Amino acid sequence: MDSPKHVLDGYEIARALKSLPSWRRRGGALVCAWSFATSREAVDFLAIVAEAAEHLGHHPDVDWRWNTIFLTSTSHDVGGEITPRDIELATLLEFAAADSGAIAVPHRHQDMTLAIDAQDPGKLEGFWSATLGYRKGRDGDLVDPERRNPPLWFQETQTPNANRFHIDKLVARSEFDAAREKMLPAAGEGDAIHAPRWVIYTDPDGNRMCLCAEPEVPGETFDA
Repeated sequence: MDSPKHVLDGYEIARALKSLPSWRRRGGALVCAWSFATSREAVDFLAIVAEAAEHLGHHPDVDWRWNTIFLTSTSHDVGGEITPRDIELATLLEFAAADSGAIAVPHRHQDMTLAIDAQDPGKLEGFWSATLGYRKGRDGDLVDPERRNPPLWFQETQTPNANRFHIDKLVARSEFDAAREKMLPAAGEGDAIHAPRWVIYTDPDGNRMCLCAEPEVPGETFDA
């Protein structure tokens, strides 16, 4: 871990996160969200984030929504992975948020992946990466280099339906049951054979939405 560009393995990340209660691992990134009493306080905290980033020479992706700040930290120069720089930045901001009276709301940091069922994903990836300006990600999906738009993933299946598009919605594991409850009136119970890892919901035309809980252990993957 001496090199700032050392890509941390699952064990190293899990150990570091024990001291970072506001942060979660999402693939090759650390994510968090902090809520403040007012929008003004949220903006003031943005200045602290900027100062910390400049001090460390490592800058997170920031999304300001009224009184809440969403942060994503990853090391783009090693292909979008977690390095000691991300841990150092997360640690510094963990203390800064506590001093600022922030409330950690990491469960609000959800992600979505657009998925296409295909017999031969390789035949489709070139078209979509070129037209969207995406690149191949760490898990084989196509990702926006700026991390501003959802990734695109091609699920290999020998029996793709006419409706091949589905959405994977990733939520915090602690929020999985609550998310299912909210979906019950409109989507029913869904196909819960793989719960609590994921539940599959299907609309009247056969399009699917997979509600996925964030991995419980490093390296856990989803094959919805």
